[in-house]
Amino acid sequence: MIQKGCRFIPVFSALMALAIILLWVTPKGESAPLADETDLPTLDKLDLFQPGEPAILLSDNGRPFAAFANEYRIFVPFHKIPVSLRNAVLAIEDARFYEHGPVDVKGIARAAIRNLTSLRIKEGGSTITQQLAKILFLTPERTLARKLKELKLARELESRYHKDKILEMYLNLVYLGHGAYGVEAAARTYFSKLVTRLTLPEAALIAGLIRAPALYSPFLHPKKAKERRDVVLQRMMELKLIPPAEGRAAMKTPIKVIPYFQASGLAPTLVDYVRQELERRYTPQVLLKGGLRVSTTLNLEMQRAAVLALKTGLQQIKAGLKGSSHPALEGAIVAMDPRTGAITAMVGGSDYSRSQFNRAVQMRRQPGSAFKPFVYAAAFDLGFTPADLLLDEPVRYPISSGTQRGVWTPENFDRTFRGAVTLRRALEESINVPTVRLIEQVGVNPVIRLARQMGIRSELRREFALALGTSEVNLLELTAAYGTFASRGIWARPTSILEVSGPNGELLEESAPERVEVLREEVAYLVTSVLQGAVQRGTAKRAKALGRPVAAKTGTSQEAQDLWFIGYTPSLVAGLWIGYDTPQPLGSHQSAGRLAAPIWVAFMKAALKGTPPEEFLMPPGVLTAWVNRNTGQPSSPEDPEAIPEVFIQPSTAPTEGPPPEPAEMAPAPMAP
Repeated sequence: MIQKGCRFIPVFSALMALAIILLWVTPKGESAPLADETDLPTLDKLDLFQPGEPAILLSDNGRPFAAFANEYRIFVPFHKIPVSLRNAVLAIEDARFYEHGPVDVKGIARAAIRNLTSLRIKEGGSTITQQLAKILFLTPERTLARKLKELKLARELESRYHKDKILEMYLNLVYLGHGAYGVEAAARTYFSKLVTRLTLPEAALIAGLIRAPALYSPFLHPKKAKERRDVVLQRMMELKLIPPAEGRAAMKTPIKVIPYFQASGLAPTLVDYVRQELERRYTPQVLLKGGLRVSTTLNLEMQRAAVLALKTGLQQIKAGLKGSSHPALEGAIVAMDPRTGAITAMVGGSDYSRSQFNRAVQMRRQPGSAFKPFVYAAAFDLGFTPADLLLDEPVRYPISSGTQRGVWTPENFDRTFRGAVTLRRALEESINVPTVRLIEQVGVNPVIRLARQMGIRSELRREFALALGTSEVNLLELTAAYGTFASRGIWARPTSILEVSGPNGELLEESAPERVEVLREEVAYLVTSVLQGAVQRGTAKRAKALGRPVAAKTGTSQEAQDLWFIGYTPSLVAGLWIGYDTPQPLGSHQSAGRLAAPIWVAFMKAALKGTPPEEFLMPPGVLTAWVNRNTGQPSSPEDPEAIPEVFIQPSTAPTEGPPPEPAEMAPAPMAP
């Protein structure tokens, strides 16, 4: 009895409200004046109503994947809305729309009787005009005062606009789920087609969404969506809006949805990046309502691969680390076409809903040994060769900072020294001390100058420690810089936009790749050759799992606070960072080769799936000669420690022994 009483109270209140409304309106549905109408909104702004379509982002193959709006709406004029869709909406929402005034007295009475007999609110009496008034001007609160305002505004709407215009506005503004406002947006969202091409079953499904878009979503609840669609079709048959045979056939039609934004939510970081680029050239009004079509460089398959690789990899790392702070472990991935600078994938963090911070662009961290290739590139450009020797022995450098004085003693990761090592071995195995000795010989300024030419815009400190990656950079610029090695010395500016078109298809702008030769192709090849060696026998050896020519480098900053892995093929360069937003060590024995490399490899495997292996082509200005891998001295094929080393012509390349046979002159030498 208590439960029945509790249920009856709101029903009784609702019926009393309906009774008051019935007393307030005239038999024709007109309303009597309100006692206080001073706080009602006006319809003046409605005359200026010009709904527009937000900018739509397209992937590199033309698939829509995002819109610059939380509310996706596209205006469509009344005459382009199919009669079947109009009738479906009228049948289920307001069958007497063209017969009554702003208020349907019969509908209110019918709803009151049905609600009374069922002892619950099962049916409302709002007309389409009333619903439009609520959409345009009112809050969703359910009070008698708000209901009376709704009726007043409905009366003004019908006194100012033709019924067709009211229905047009309603069909363009009503919310239909998944961010879609209006029937055109809904047709594209659920069926990837224009509203003019909707079939009867599709039109009925969209009409059925109005009552509860989430509950009847064909994406989330296909069974309920079909049941609701069939209710609409049944109602259309009852009203003789469609022949019974056509209605029954439509009911037998299975629901087949084709999501318009197939990658919705897949690349929010890149969407933000593109938006920031466009905001420099277009006003917010144009981006939100100008109907722009923005063709981007995003490759949906690569983006999916990047998201999955990072998510899975971080979960595995967290599971293997001790402590409670590791849930905050973060990461970022960027992939580019080194030939054009096109950003094909970008993931700025593990969870965009939790943090919109783009760690691929907005964050700068120490790259550690991932910076070393710039030191070696500067050295090769000055005439050093991969076979030259460097001392891996303790060294001390005086340092001064303001009034502070001291001595800096660089150390290797494993705390051991190897004596004399070749430049190749020093970079392949990422040995710190000889790299510091190399920047001492080359000079800090040439290294900084080269890094600047290769797109590093972050501040670089003029100190020998620069060789070990102590100056902070961001992932995007570092990845693009590695792309210079992949593209034979040509740096390509990172870009995310291919072209922008207007709502009628007119081309507004087109982006041509910005490519600048900043490094001799011979120097770029020498670096690539050594980084291929890092994959074959050095710190990046996990990348051998790709089973194709690839060059890569690890980077581990002090105390393993930042882990990097940057690598490339001739047509794809990708960079990965792992760490914490607030820097803290991942562990004294952790390294990029151990933790970051598996994530990078997982991404590259998926990104390159189905593509044939590509060789790094040796430039005409490069020759090979046999050298001893340990001493760098001339050797011959009979020497078990001999490798075919690469040199720039003209050079002082060793001449002992015959040159390697063509089959042995691989694009990058491999150790036996």
